[in-house]
Parts: sequence; structure tokens; C-alpha cells
Amino acid sequence: MEKIQDIIKEIYNELINEEGGDVADYIPELANVDPKMFGVSVCMINGDTLNLGNYESYFCLQSCSKPLSYCIAHDLLGRDIVHKHVGYEPSGQAFNAFILNKNGLPHNPMINAGAIMVASLIENDKEPSKRFNLIKEYYSKMAGNKNIGFDNSIFLSEQHHADRNISLAYYMRENKAFKDNITPNEITNSLNLYFQQCSTTITCDMGSVIAGTLANGGICPITQDQVISTDSVKDCLTLMYGCGMYDYSGQFSFEVGLPAKSGVSGCILLVIPNMAGICIWSPRLDSQGNSVRGIEFCKKLNNKMDLHIFHNIIGNKIDLSDSIVNSFITFCSNGNLNGIKKMIDRIDVNCADYDKRTPLHLAVTEGHVQVVDFLLQNGAKITEDRWGNTPLNSIESKEGSDFNKIKDLLEKNINNL
Repeated sequence: MEKIQDIIKEIYNELINEEGGDVADYIPELANVDPKMFGVSVCMINGDTLNLGNYESYFCLQSCSKPLSYCIAHDLLGRDIVHKHVGYEPSGQAFNAFILNKNGLPHNPMINAGAIMVASLIENDKEPSKRFNLIKEYYSKMAGNKNIGFDNSIFLSEQHHADRNISLAYYMRENKAFKDNITPNEITNSLNLYFQQCSTTITCDMGSVIAGTLANGGICPITQDQVISTDSVKDCLTLMYGCGMYDYSGQFSFEVGLPAKSGVSGCILLVIPNMAGICIWSPRLDSQGNSVRGIEFCKKLNNKMDLHIFHNIIGNKIDLSDSIVNSFITFCSNGNLNGIKKMIDRIDVNCADYDKRTPLHLAVTEGHVQVVDFLLQNGAKITEDRWGNTPLNSIESKEGSDFNKIKDLLEKNINNL
């Protein structure tokens, strides 16, 4: 984490005086944001965080809500039902383009038509308040149970300037993309839900945890709860990689090579699978609707760390799996049994650090009886570190009931040496 922190701080300082681009004004309320705001937050999958700049200021999610609601619909209904109503190909057009695919469906969930369609699928038999509360609750869980806000002025502005989105909805109705016999009232309710999700507010700190949840296979790095399924995350990250950056998506995937989603509020959610989630917020946008500082940040980060997901095909300057190992070892050291249980199937229980100290070594040394017992039951072996010490050797002189229990457990399993 220390190396990443240094790189993040370096890039942040390099961009602090960048003043290119303009604040979005197609919705008047968005134009009121201070263009100088700049925040960056990082959440590693083990829960470690780094926050810089205006990371505590709230901003609206806008299009960064699209992948989150897609995961909700995916979990509630399944892939097949969701994609019966929305495609998964890049549109090659602007995010609000008046266009459908050859089957009369919106091209993907990351553009306006697709996101409206996804919103229409979420609990569409419930009253509007329950649908909105469901979305907010999911967003909050992805953010580590932090308080998701709502900007009513943005919502009202979205409604007032909704001609294009209303037209898109009725164009999809004409092409029978919705469920059968959808009524004008149902379309209005779904449009409002879409406007509401765009008007929810977060901070950079929350955004990094949300991105970290996606990086961690749907498990929130802060709470260790499985908020969304791994299947939903897999499909969501695939769509973010190909369609997440408006009509800059192809170039972004080529130059940066990581799943990301941008919003016209100036937010970018960047996902480094199995490693970290990053949220960059800077309101000045380029001509394609992406944060100028955010794009440059992502480029510089990849240049300094070789994070492109295909980089390991041609080299191995950074092993992203190290982050999983480090997280698991950290959990064993601090006694986070819940976190260990959720990772046990994804890790070699006998992995070791540079000094050949295994998770069992660390759990024993810190006196975590339940962790030691769980590790032994799941194949942990009593091995020697680089100095020839076994976990039992390391606590021979320690007293206390917990250490005595650990000694008994180790002595029963000494044949695993």
C-alpha cells in the first residue's frame, strides 16, 4: 500500500493545477459546482484507504450509477432476463444518442437508453418510494454502509430537462423493448427512478469503496459482506471495460486497460480487479463528457504501474494477486475470521511472505484461537519460517489461556510439519 500511496500522491500533485475543460451545464444545477474541486480516494480490497483533496465533498453520481443499478437488476432477475431487454455491445454513439440496436433494444446498460431500461426492471411491481429505497440501500452497502445522499435540486432539474430521455423511453416502447403492455405511468415511474439514481450523492471516499467492492468480486472491503454476486460483477466489469467511458471507451480501454465508469458530475470509478477501487472527482469535463483530470490520472497511474489487464501477457511488473495474499495475511494477523472465511476458497492457505511466515504463523503469534483452529481445519500446515521457527516455537514462552489453547491445537497437528 505504501508504494501505491506514494504514486497516487505524486499523480495528484502533478494534476492539482490542471485547469482544462468545462463544468457540465446541460442541466443547469450541474453548472453550479466549483470547478476547482479535486478529490481522489483509494480503497484496497483489504480495506486500507487513502484520501486526498476534496474527498469528503458530496457530488451526484450521474452515469456512475449505471453499473451499480445494473448489478442490482442482474442479481434480482438474472442475466438472461436483463439482457432480454438490453444489449451488451458498444453503441459507437454518444451516451444519449437516439438509437437502438438491430433487435430494437438499447445497445448496453451504460448509455441512457440502457440505464432507463435497467431502472424499469428493478422491482417494477413496487411503489416508487420502495424502488428508490432499494437502490439507495444497495448503493450504501457497496459503500460500506455509509450514508448515500440525494440532491433534490438535481433531480428536479433532471425532470425539467428530460425531453431526450422521455423520447428515448417512448422510442423503446414503440420498438417493444420493455415488458409487454407497459403503461405511460409505468414509464414515468421508471424514468423518475433513473433520474433519482443519477441524483444520488456520494463522496470520493464512498466511491472508492464502491469501486473496491467491484474489484473484490462483490465483497465490500470495509464490511466483508457479499453485497452483489460474482456473476453480476463479472458482467458489470465487462460492460464497464467496453462501454463505461462514453464514446471514449475504446481509446480508454486501449490506453488504460481497466474497467471504469465516468459521469458528467466529474466522477470516474476505476476498478483494478483483485487489488483496489479508485474514485477520482474533478468537475471540469472534456468534449466527450469525461473528467479531464480523471482521464489524465488514469493514464498516469497505468504508465507508472503497468495496470492494464493484459499487461501480464507481455510482462509481470506487478502481480495483482499479491493484493489478495496480502489481504488474507492481514485478516489472519488481525483476527478477522469473517473475512478469512469469505476468502478461504480463493487463496492458498499455506501462502507465505518473504520471510516464509504463513497466515498460521501470524494468527498464532497474535493469539487468535478461532483463526488458528479454522486455518488448521482448512489445510494449514505447521511449517518453518526462514529462521527455522514453527508457529509453536514462536509462542513457547507466552502465557495466557488463549496461547495455551493454541499450543494444544498445534501439538495435535504437529504431524503436519
